[in-house]
Amino acid sequence: MRTSSIGRAALLAAVSIAAALGNAGAAVPLYVTPDVPTLETFGGTNVLPWELTRFDSAGYTPVLFIPGNPAVGDIHRMDKFSNWLFVVEAASDLGGALANPADPRDVIRYDGTTATYSAFFCGASLTVPIPPGVRIDALDMVGGDTGDLIVSFDVPVTLGAFQFDPADLVRYSHTAPGCGGWTLIAANPVFDASAAGIGIKASSNVIATASAGTLTLLTFDVPTDLGPPGVTTFLPGQVVAWNGAAFSLFQNLVGWPIASGVSGLAWSGNPGRVPPTVHVDKAGANITVSWSTSCSQGADDYAIYEGTIGTWYSHTSKVCTDAGHDLTETFAPAAGSDYYLVVPRNAVEEGSYGTNSGGAERPIGAAVCVAPQVLTPCPP
Repeated sequence: MRTSSIGRAALLAAVSIAAALGNAGAAVPLYVTPDVPTLETFGGTNVLPWELTRFDSAGYTPVLFIPGNPAVGDIHRMDKFSNWLFVVEAASDLGGALANPADPRDVIRYDGTTATYSAFFCGASLTVPIPPGVRIDALDMVGGDTGDLIVSFDVPVTLGAFQFDPADLVRYSHTAPGCGGWTLIAANPVFDASAAGIGIKASSNVIATASAGTLTLLTFDVPTDLGPPGVTTFLPGQVVAWNGAAFSLFQNLVGWPIASGVSGLAWSGNPGRVPPTVHVDKAGANITVSWSTSCSQGADDYAIYEGTIGTWYSHTSKVCTDAGHDLTETFAPAAGSDYYLVVPRNAVEEGSYGTNSGGAERPIGAAVCVAPQVLTPCPP
């Protein structure tokens, strides 16, 4: 079943970084689900609609199998480790993993720390319910795991006094306990697909979305002409970026057949913050900086910033990657007395530099390893 969705990063500043990432170098990690069983030709993996699969330079690797084999629509990787949100395209109790079947108007949460599934958002139980027969086909969250939920629908929807078209984005705030304790907080669409550039035509379904820094990532079910700049035809299996002003190719899903749609798309997540347990040790003429894991699973990498003691907030980028992914780096320090900050990051954004003694966020570096900065609370 085809779906229709769109992302939310048009709310953010329009900074185009897609060309630097998507058209050259190693694959940026993404998480996907297909609309039908899909044999990708990069590594010969059969990617299934009920599996959440990671795509990176190594190929396609399943990371979560949804019990009951439901066709999964869009997905969202939460900041809390091993936690996901997803929607299903038809009512399902996930093979008995849910006490009550989830409706396509609902959002389901998987907590990998307890290996349990639960209702996160219940469309029929809202103060202004989502009408029966309407399906959520895209979802995202802003502000971390306790932030607002962004959804779109597969058909035109009237919610109270407001009319939303397919591919429009609607924002909900969690204002009360329970899966029905969400309140619509946007009188108008958060994002209007028909007004993005030359517009997304009704004949092309946007079937998955994710947010990456200041970009909205999209996939389509059929070849789709988009612009500006100019008019470019994007194919299924290509991840397209919208920066608020223009479309560009973010990344090819290598080996993805044109006959299959990417119905679920997720980004790494927010980078979070590193606990205040950074250690600096001498290693001959060099020093070794070591640290603990970020509070968010969205930290794919780390950067080290160096500044001069006494000239506070003079820090600038020193090391931009944790080369061994071992939470430690050894390098030659600058002359004089220096301080060091470790900042979690992913391919397109960095997280917190930590807070000062007054609890205020430290400023970003004079030169940064990656921009923009995204600050979210550590997950509860």
